[in-house]
Amino acid sequence: MQNLVSPTLLSQNTSWDPHFHFYKLGHWINDPNGLFYLNGKYHLFFQLNPDATVWGNMHWGAAESIDLITWKHKPMALYAEPEGLGYIFSGGAVVDINNTSGFGIDDIPPVIATFTQQSVQEEQVQSIAFSVDGGDNFTMFEQNPVIANPGLKDFRDPKVVWFDGQDEQYWVKAVVAGQCVHFYKSTDLKKWTKLSEFGENIGAHGGVWECPDLFPLRCHKTGLERWVLLISINPGGPNGGSATQYFIGNFDGVEFTSQDKETRWLDHGTDCYAGITWDNTPNILEERLYTAWMSNWNYANDTPDDRWRGAMTLPRKIKLSKSNGSYCLLTPAFPDFDACGTQEVQFESGHSLPQAYKLALNVSPKEAETNIVWTNEKDEVFSISINLADKKITVDRSQAGFSEKGFNSTLSIPIVFNTNDTIHLEVYADTCSFECFFNDGEQCITTLVFPSLPFSGLDISEHVNNVIIKNLEALA
Repeated sequence: MQNLVSPTLLSQNTSWDPHFHFYKLGHWINDPNGLFYLNGKYHLFFQLNPDATVWGNMHWGAAESIDLITWKHKPMALYAEPEGLGYIFSGGAVVDINNTSGFGIDDIPPVIATFTQQSVQEEQVQSIAFSVDGGDNFTMFEQNPVIANPGLKDFRDPKVVWFDGQDEQYWVKAVVAGQCVHFYKSTDLKKWTKLSEFGENIGAHGGVWECPDLFPLRCHKTGLERWVLLISINPGGPNGGSATQYFIGNFDGVEFTSQDKETRWLDHGTDCYAGITWDNTPNILEERLYTAWMSNWNYANDTPDDRWRGAMTLPRKIKLSKSNGSYCLLTPAFPDFDACGTQEVQFESGHSLPQAYKLALNVSPKEAETNIVWTNEKDEVFSISINLADKKITVDRSQAGFSEKGFNSTLSIPIVFNTNDTIHLEVYADTCSFECFFNDGEQCITTLVFPSLPFSGLDISEHVNNVIIKNLEALA
């Protein structure tokens, strides 16, 4: 093993506050909602409890960014209506460029938020609100709900996309209903007609389906267009609890059909859930931008830092690729940290790791096993093992500090990429998280950790090369 950083010197700052992940101090947050891009700004809304650091009393919080790294918190966007249709649950938003809704004023395209409301009796319906000032203020539609509950316990998380067919153009809304998705159509975002259902006997069904996202993508290899459907599921993830699966196929304006029945996971870790994509971004047919809630319902209310609970993953690209004759998704990290003035750091013995950084390295295909091990002065350990002989990646957080509520776990995933090629690994480490991207995001693992002291030592197998560390801790 090559010892890149000595574990003997340790930062005294033991805060778990993230440096380059979005969170809200003093509050609980979960699912990202209503993502859109307009006039040079990325808008992020999210499930927010304004009163506590545990789930409950759901509103939509709001923030904006010009680079997806630094965020400006904004006033509440949508308020719960416990005496009316209910609390504000998850959903999406679209920029209504052609003013199909009729809400636009003076050639300003309205932004339409689409979301679920749950009453105190726990009935879930679909509602909308509109903004004519770029998303700073929203007005509730007076004729909500736009889709009534069809008699289901779980009927939520609407996400809307524009369908541009040869003969017809209209909005398509995906809403999860138990363990399937219902698709609806509308020409004005106000009146909706049911089209079809998807999900029976396909994909993972270990828990309730949530947060659908349907959109087209053009493959950068073949130039052909396919449709992608993201579905979060809880429980039933590949490593326990919450996770996000995806399907690739075709959507003809009425029905979605998947290319196969294989269960595919967007991230094999425990802490990438309920993610959706931004609307109206540049090059949206070639790549979508995505973020997710960085937690898991197995322990989300019980993580050890009660000053805040809930953060978002790094924003990622979603690109359509083709491998071994089948379409798949690549999801590399998106933010341009170089534009923020961050620099590569060369560490020598006697120096500590920063608390937030990007680690990039290459693994030789000639070696059967590669180990990357983080340590601290409390003898806590976090490790990644890449075993090419067994075609398996193992992430071990069982001795990484906080070990309750399932944190004493070891995560294992099968390798799907070509093990005859050099493996490029990028790890984005923050104070309480590791996001691991293999080969441009062909496989990803995101996991939370809560060490009692920051990890300051790093040991890597000798044959690893091109090791680069970029300090990101100044981004807090």
